[in-house]
Amino acid sequence: MPELVVEIGVDVARDNAGRWRHPARWHRARPDLSPADVPTFEPGPTG
Repeated sequence: MPELVVEIGVDVARDNAGRWRHPARWHRARPDLSPADVPTFEPGPTG
C-alpha cells in the first residue's frame, strides 16, 4: 500500500516503440495528500 504522495513531471514525447523518451523527474513530496486523495492512473491510447 502506498504511504507517500509525490509530484513528478514527465515529457509526453515517446519513441517509435511507445517508450518515454525522457525519464520522469521528481518535483516534491506532498505530505498534505494521502494516497486515497489521488485518482487512479489509467493509461490512454498508445497509438
